[in-house]
Amino acid sequence: MKSPVRENRTPGSVQGSSGNRRSYCDGIMDTTSLFEHWRAIKRPERSWGLAWFLASEFCRRFYASHGIVPWVIDHEGLGYYGITLNRLPCSVNGDNQEPLGRFTIGGDAENWLTGGPGDHGCKLIEQCSLGASTEALIASAISHFRVPVIPSKTHVSCRHKRWGSSYELCFEIATLIALRFEPEEIGIWNHPVHTKRAVSQLDPKKHIKDHPGAFLFTAGDSEVCLTGDGRLLVGCELNFWSEYMSGKTAFELSNLIVGRLNG
Repeated sequence: MKSPVRENRTPGSVQGSSGNRRSYCDGIMDTTSLFEHWRAIKRPERSWGLAWFLASEFCRRFYASHGIVPWVIDHEGLGYYGITLNRLPCSVNGDNQEPLGRFTIGGDAENWLTGGPGDHGCKLIEQCSLGASTEALIASAISHFRVPVIPSKTHVSCRHKRWGSSYELCFEIATLIALRFEPEEIGIWNHPVHTKRAVSQLDPKKHIKDHPGAFLFTAGDSEVCLTGDGRLLVGCELNFWSEYMSGKTAFELSNLIVGRLNG
């Protein structure tokens, strides 16, 4: 299966070299510890780790409770790359999918409701380079986007509220990969524009109402598709959510994806 963005690659999907890809920190298990390791050896302006880590923190806090999802973008008509924050269509949000803003590919934050694309309104790359604590970086990002701590209306009947934990796990898995591999090694996509072909071809549940979305991982000519409810679409019964609830860690599950990409 060819990549949906093979003809127009972005900083999130540059083709990697063939052969096995070795992680530089296989012993670290969680995103915060891995991010601390990443920032000790990387220059934020030359990597996508900061953007992925902050997007993961938003997903963990606001996906289930507020219906806000981070999506990797390939300029999408705007001419920009990075990770946007979007409202999921649901009974509370309606069909309003206007992005709240984005993290640039390097990790600066842009609030598109108070500012606009390209303004780099919250310079998190600079803060990270100057040694701001991880807690301060997260707080600065949340403050800049002005997301209320408590949603104005409850999402208790929404699918993202009922089943949000599995999507948050999948996003954590994607972040663990992004913090270990640069985009020229492994591309990661979760915007419906980029995942719809894989879902259409591989997912027997593609027609269900409120589809949980998917993550597409690419490396060279290899691809792996993971649905937001944890199903690995590889032609066999393998559910990451079930594996996680049975005792596997998100880090172990991320290694399964990397192993399949290495093939």
